[in-house]
Amino acid sequence: MNNLTAKFMNLVKFFEGKGSKQYFLGGIAIAVLILFACTFSMTTSYSVVIDGKNMGQISSASALNQALNASKAKAQQETGMTITASYNTVEAKATHGFFSDKLSNEELNSLIDENVEWLAPGAMLNVNNGEIQLALASEADAQKVLDKLKENATANAGNAVVKSVDFLQDVAIEPGNVKASEIASPEKVLEKIAAGKEAVQTHKVAEGESFWTIAHNNDLSVSELQNLNPNIVPEKLQIGQEISLTKLEPLVSVVVTKEVTVEEAIAHATEYKENNSLLKGETKVITKGADGKKQVTYEVKEANGATIEKVALNEVVISQPVTEVVSKGTASIKISSRAANSSGVLSWPKSGKITSPYGTRSRGFHSGIDISAKTGDAVYAAAGGKVVLASWYYAYGNCIVVDHGNGMKTRYAHLSAYNCKVGDQVARGQQIGRAGNTGRSTGPHLHFEVIVNGSTKNPVNYLK
Repeated sequence: MNNLTAKFMNLVKFFEGKGSKQYFLGGIAIAVLILFACTFSMTTSYSVVIDGKNMGQISSASALNQALNASKAKAQQETGMTITASYNTVEAKATHGFFSDKLSNEELNSLIDENVEWLAPGAMLNVNNGEIQLALASEADAQKVLDKLKENATANAGNAVVKSVDFLQDVAIEPGNVKASEIASPEKVLEKIAAGKEAVQTHKVAEGESFWTIAHNNDLSVSELQNLNPNIVPEKLQIGQEISLTKLEPLVSVVVTKEVTVEEAIAHATEYKENNSLLKGETKVITKGADGKKQVTYEVKEANGATIEKVALNEVVISQPVTEVVSKGTASIKISSRAANSSGVLSWPKSGKITSPYGTRSRGFHSGIDISAKTGDAVYAAAGGKVVLASWYYAYGNCIVVDHGNGMKTRYAHLSAYNCKVGDQVARGQQIGRAGNTGRSTGPHLHFEVIVNGSTKNPVNYLK
């Protein structure tokens, strides 16, 4: 207003300086009209300021108080709690302006409802000095949450003696005013704690990636990645398939320290004694071994059900282990046949009649002997050795070849099934397959060959 008065006085002096009464009176009239118009258009209004930010104009401070009271009553009705104050700083600051737009009552009410948080008496569950804050209606509710976490952690203790139950994080209950909109029941807070504080990170399999490269690129071992994805078969990864890279941990971890007593086996030792009456690769148990037993008491620390520390406190032996004594063959297979050596070196691969002998026959040369059999009859290794073939082999059908060393091999053909695989070390008399009718065969039987330094020999001369 002081500005307007000064301008008015300058206008009066201007017309007065013209020296004309007519101009002077006319000027005064115009100035009065201008001053009246300006005074009429300028009004006092109030800015609604929330946490220092101007949110709009209202006509009176009382309108803001009414809106605040209405929002407070609404919050109190919706929560059923006693509202004590607003969390935000809300003010009405007087301003002057020309023809300023004002918020309607409805707009003001919506503004307050959307931007003002209300406080109610309650308690805050603080984790790691406020890193995580969980609001509850009371200290008692907060204590219920902590008690339930401990109860769940010890529910499966069984016969273990629980020594202590603590929290891995710094956890504290702090009473006071909390945001009414954030207050939750103990059950809801427990659900939030169990849900974890971060989303599980995932990776989409790209072309050319393997389980190993994904683990390596994310600082994980293959076993760790497999544990995070138990339902995924590493050899069957598909492009675009999602793999979890992180394990979701609860917001609050409970550490249980307990004593547990378990019975464990004491592994028995094995002592080998050389025996030149057995072939190399063959063994015979002289004294059967047996594991011992011991009772061990451990102090175990677990967090979220996973063992993080385990220390043996006491150990009592219940029974001593019995050492197993085994004869280990040192003899080599003799290449000479029984015609040149009085004793055979191979045992029969199965009992039965020879239905087709070794040698020349009407359909050509027969490189082995055929032993009568039914499909499914057990077939045994004629001597100890290493399996070098266990697959379909041309006219032999399903075929097994065992290398006995010293230039000798045996072949078992027309099988219906295998009981060994390539690389297996087998002993004399061990079942290696089942007789059948596969390959070029006129009926179920076992075709058996003895091969010495690459040439077939008459098996009869080598069988005991």
